[in-house]
Amino acid sequence: MKSRVTRILSIGIALAAVAAVQAKDNSMAANVPFAFYMGSAAMPQGAYAVNELAHGAVVVMRSPGGTKSVTTHEVLSNRSVEPARLVFHCYGGNCFLAEVWTGDTIGEGLAASPREKEMAQRAMPTLAVIRLALH
Repeated sequence: MKSRVTRILSIGIALAAVAAVQAKDNSMAANVPFAFYMGSAAMPQGAYAVNELAHGAVVVMRSPGGTKSVTTHEVLSNRSVEPARLVFHCYGGNCFLAEVWTGDTIGEGLAASPREKEMAQRAMPTLAVIRLALH
């Protein structure tokens, strides 16, 4: 039993290392000039490293204050190439990360959090777009 647990932990550590290496290779930078929500997590304004993991199924945002991740779904474009950018839905002073585009025809969409859904019932969002710098 002990060797099985050790084996499982070793596999988990190896998978985490592979994910970290993949994240470094696919890093983009963004300077977000406003506080926002990524899923249900409150994120302060500032500089972020944005990474996609698991072929875009997970988006990770790192700042000096910490790291947050969220699962995503594919968003298709009708253009041949989309510029690399973050798209936010804003309701008054509350902004929610809605899409991550890495300069391809497929972007990553985030599901609306319960808080965003509640605000969307009261008003239409305005869009805020932040360009990503590829590393």
